[in-house]
Parts: sequence; C-alpha cells; structure tokens
Amino acid sequence: MDWTLPPFALAQPIQWNALLLFGSLLLFGLVGGHIVTKNPWFPRITGYLIVGFLLGVGGFNWLSGDVLKLANIFSDMAMALVIYQLGRYVDIGWLRREKWLLATVMLSAVLCFTFVSGALIWLGTSRVLALLGGVLAIATAPAVVMVVVRDLKAEGQVTRRLAAMTALNNFVALLAAYALLPVVAHESATPFGTLVAHTLYSLCGSLVLAYLTYRLMIPLARLLGRQPSRQFVLVIAVITLAIGAAHALQLPILLTMLIFAIMSKNLDHQYDLMELEFGVANELFIVMLFITIGASIRLSDLSMVGASVAVLIAARFIAMACGVFSFAHFAKMKWKQAALITLGTLPMTEAGLGLMQTTAYLYPNTTADVLPLLAGCLIVLELLGPIATQFALIKSGESGRE
Repeated sequence: MDWTLPPFALAQPIQWNALLLFGSLLLFGLVGGHIVTKNPWFPRITGYLIVGFLLGVGGFNWLSGDVLKLANIFSDMAMALVIYQLGRYVDIGWLRREKWLLATVMLSAVLCFTFVSGALIWLGTSRVLALLGGVLAIATAPAVVMVVVRDLKAEGQVTRRLAAMTALNNFVALLAAYALLPVVAHESATPFGTLVAHTLYSLCGSLVLAYLTYRLMIPLARLLGRQPSRQFVLVIAVITLAIGAAHALQLPILLTMLIFAIMSKNLDHQYDLMELEFGVANELFIVMLFITIGASIRLSDLSMVGASVAVLIAARFIAMACGVFSFAHFAKMKWKQAALITLGTLPMTEAGLGLMQTTAYLYPNTTADVLPLLAGCLIVLELLGPIATQFALIKSGESGRE
C-alpha cells in the first residue's frame, strides 16, 4: 500500500491549546527564573514576571486575548492554592494571644487607607476614587509572600507575623472594597439599590460558598483518613470545585478561598485535615500565575510611573511602618524585626489587580481616571516587592541564608 502525506493546502493553522500553552510558559518561566536567581537577592518570581511582560501586551504580544484568558485558568488555580495556604496561617487561638498583631493589622489598614487616599486627593483625584485607591493599597501580595517564604524555607517570628499580617490585611481590604462599591456606584448610572444588593450578594455569597466547601471537605477528609497523598488530591479537587462554583455564581474567588481556608484551620477541631506541602504541583501553577501577571503589564501603564506613583508608594510604606512600629514594643519585637516586617509588606500585586479588575468591570467610566495611576504603582511594586520581601526574610536570620 502506498502512503502519501496530506496536501499542505489542507493543513490548518496551528492554534494554541491548553497543553501547548502550559508547556511553553513553563519552559519560558523556568529559564527566566533560573537566570534571575544567579543573583541571590533576586527571587525567581521576578524572572517569571519579566518573562510574562516580554510575552504579554507590553512586549511581543504573544500572550494576550484568548490565549491570556486560557492562561488565567491556571493562574486562578495558583492563586486559590496560595490563598488556601496563607489562610491557614490565621489561627484564631494564636491571634487571641497575639492581640497586638490584630491591633497592628487594623492600624496599618486605617493608616494605609488614610495616607493613600489623602495623597490621591492631593494629586487631584476625585474624593470617591481616592477612597477606592486607599482601599486597594491595604492588601499585601499573598502569592509573593508565600512563594518567597517557601523558597527560603523561612520560619520564625518575623516570617509568621508577616504571613498572618498578609492574610488579615487581604481580608480587610476585600471586605472594605466591597463595602465601598456602593459609594463608587453612587457617582455612576447604576442604581444605588442595585449596587448594595450586589455587595451583599458578593459578601454573603462568598461566606456561604466557603462554608459549604468546608462542610464538603471535612467529612471526606475523615473518610479518607490522614493519608497525605489522598488528602492532597482531595484538597486540589475541592479547591477546583470551589473556584468553578465561584465563577459560575460570579462570586469573588479571593474572598471565598480566604474564608474557606480560615474555616478549615479553625473549625476542624478533630484535625481531620492534614497540614499539606503542595510542593512540585504548586510550582507548576506559581510559574503560570506570575507569567500571567507580568503579561498584564502594559507599556501605557509604565507612562504613569513617575512622581505620582512615588508619592503613593511612599504614603503606603509610611502607613505600614507607622502601624508596625506603633505596637512593636507591646508585641515584644525588636526595632530591626519591625523594620523587616514593614519591608516585607511592600509587595502589592495580585489582590490589588483582582480588585481593580472587578471594580473596572462594574464601573468602567468612574474608575478610568484612577486605574492607570494604581496600575503604575502595581508595576513598580511587582518588580521591587519580591526583592524587598526576600531581603527582609534573609536579614531576619530566619531563612538559613546570611
């Protein structure tokens, strides 16, 4: 029998699919991360961000449109896993004994909101949008903190406080952002009642979905027993289901996952759920997450990097420093530890991006003026924040590096 190749005229153009995209981005990301880590002060996620920027709309524009939407599926999974691990640092019993940590988080949030809002008003932004910008500045990047902590194998007072502060200030920022949305809508054509209903739906819906996810997880964990491999698959499966449900119900994924993680840590009195190390599986999603974040950086946003961005970043940093140093003595922290915790909270990326995208989707006209400025801040902090966090943890002496 004669064999012939099909004519080239019948060949279809090569299109991106999930496997092509996943494999390609992993390879590019690994190479970029490896190159960057030649300098011990640079975390590998900085390499992922740079690769993402080069591939995205700010560079060669290979990672955009439908391809970027496909990549966002993996990044959603990565963010959910990070939030789950971070939320389990929030031990209510420990926080009761560490009451000064709660005081630090609340004061830092209030000061961040006040200082950044004041700076935006001083720069000429409308009062309502300045308030929104102040809320977005409260959150510290959870993925950056968790990845750097894990890479350095850091453990100690500074590390634990930094992780707990990150989880709590994200929780405060998400709640405050949704509470503020009716004020933003008041200036738009959206009826006030509609926005209040949307806010209540988002907050209450996230709480209910998180509780149902917890109620699904614990009996299954008890059934499967304390076997790490089985519980690993269980956690991945339940988190994936929760993400899908949040998407279907149009609920905020970050808030849902954070509430679920805190519940799973504090309501599981029989310890049916094990403390898991996600290890290699987590690495795959982390590469995808930071590449997609880097791909979302636009050259037009870089034009906003200037004096205004410097003022905002300085306002946020001073607010965090005031919050941490105010209670450092009562929390029995040394001044050096307080300074390093302040430096470690510098990253402001994923949560801020998520909140910006949500707000911009709901109110594109009212937020158009402030979003470029906030995007400029995020770009600077995306690039400098991971380096600052790594520096802080190394200097704390809790990482095993000097």
